[in-house]
Amino acid sequence: MKMRSNLICLAGSIAVALCAAGCNTPTSGTNSSGGSAGVTAGGTTGVGGSSNGTGSSSKSSTSSSAAGATASGGTMSTKTSAAAGGAGGRASSAGGTSSAATSGTRTAVGGAATGGASASSGGTNSSINTSPGTATGGATAMGGTSSAKSSVGGSSLGGRSSSSVGGNGGSGTAVGGVTSVGGGTAVGGATGGSSSAEFYFLPPPDQCHDVDQMPWTSDPTTGCVSGNAASQCGGKCQTASVCEDYSSKPGADVEFMCPRDLLFSPEMEQAVQDDGLNGFHYAVVGHDPDKGGIDGNAHSCCQCYQLVYAYPSPSNEREALLESDHTTSGVPIPAPLIVQSFNTAATPTTFDVYMPAGGMGANNGCFPLNGGTGKYYQYTGYPLDGQPGQGGVKPASLYSAECKTTDQYVTTESLSSSACVARTKAACDKITSDIPGLTAEASTNCLKANTVDTFYHLNWAVYAMKVECPEHLTRVTGCKLAPQGLKAVKKDVMTAAVASKDPDFWSKTSSSSNLYETTTMEDCCRPTCASYSQISGFGLVTDPQYRSFYNCDVKGVPWTQPQ
Repeated sequence: MKMRSNLICLAGSIAVALCAAGCNTPTSGTNSSGGSAGVTAGGTTGVGGSSNGTGSSSKSSTSSSAAGATASGGTMSTKTSAAAGGAGGRASSAGGTSSAATSGTRTAVGGAATGGASASSGGTNSSINTSPGTATGGATAMGGTSSAKSSVGGSSLGGRSSSSVGGNGGSGTAVGGVTSVGGGTAVGGATGGSSSAEFYFLPPPDQCHDVDQMPWTSDPTTGCVSGNAASQCGGKCQTASVCEDYSSKPGADVEFMCPRDLLFSPEMEQAVQDDGLNGFHYAVVGHDPDKGGIDGNAHSCCQCYQLVYAYPSPSNEREALLESDHTTSGVPIPAPLIVQSFNTAATPTTFDVYMPAGGMGANNGCFPLNGGTGKYYQYTGYPLDGQPGQGGVKPASLYSAECKTTDQYVTTESLSSSACVARTKAACDKITSDIPGLTAEASTNCLKANTVDTFYHLNWAVYAMKVECPEHLTRVTGCKLAPQGLKAVKKDVMTAAVASKDPDFWSKTSSSSNLYETTTMEDCCRPTCASYSQISGFGLVTDPQYRSFYNCDVKGVPWTQPQ
């Protein structure tokens, strides 16, 4: 039974940054730079998630809560656009042979879109342009059926096709023109459909890409035979995370986290409206099961939680609390989040929110740090501020001269000052990507997460409630658990004052008398919960089709089941 107790203000700052071990086994060590990577044999990799600089502190004398610890896992997913006619989406093939192309994402009202348009010529945003216009930038899709939705009045011309990581072969269809390696559909340009609100609907995650390794067989007619393109999954019988040594898995497709899962992405912002949860935002988080606490005996993978923000972390964000009070925020408190757990090897007492420039760990698939020599990254440019292990672009802790008072506190006024905004924007504007639309989205939302009215890029203490996942959130992520008899999101619980009186919200962790906390990260690695092998191994029951988070290729395109 959940017991409320007074929150204990920690006198000192205890910072334990625990790196996520990503897709499989957690790493054994913890460190302040985000941790080390862990890779399981024959499976996917966990590579250090990112860490908030100070991380979460221990909530009891016997257990440490790692603060910005993050699970490995990657980001990136199909982006659609709607400005000036709407972009048809990020279609990307995966190096295979041509096949009938199915359609991908939506068209905005009043214009024709060609897939994968840039923000300047069609844009990538969730607003709908009602004036005629054509977005440029994609190859025409050849036939096929529509796998997503188009809004009234426009048609889309396919998607931008480009090669993804990993060899030839496969049987899947790349939306927008070419075959995707290994059997999955890469989703891009859009045609036809009905509701613009469903532009993010995709076929289920590809079952050749959501397993760590296919069962061994020597018979190509019954299963996957490595290197035999005529066998199941095009002969690609194992998967690789960008955050592991994928050279040890020749021919395997290299997988990333999908950008559609980033905080404030167009897909997330539309989905929350479609679920009727105005006033909330959707996000994904790294979170290990807090057995005996909010998670009971169940694993945390693909579970959903309602997080109501209370005040900045007393152990990590003292600069954002009132000088005379360690539980009263000195800055505006952000709106509550509804989150789905996408990664493990974080900590059981924190929710590691995935956001642009949220903080990398020692290993990542976003951008080479410290002379990194990886072949594939999701970004072509990235701010090095706060990387790795200090929470990324985080003005509350990094930019003292521009964003703090003379007493080294942050306030509404100091964070809103022209100097602070300019310094933060300059860092966020260093984000660039070859993925259509991602440069504008990630840089804009990096700044938004550090804006005083939506100040999520901070460690916060939160009241938390485990809930049944909202339908449209799972349509963005791809992972839908079987009903568990949990309560739905409580629309009327929006503030800490209300949550503190509601017995369904946890006011302490299983190991302390303190609230759960949020941390932040972005590492672009394939996440734990993008592996059905892992999810089923945790004893979780899923929808038979939507059974894992989407995996994306290097172009940010999800691998989906052929249609």
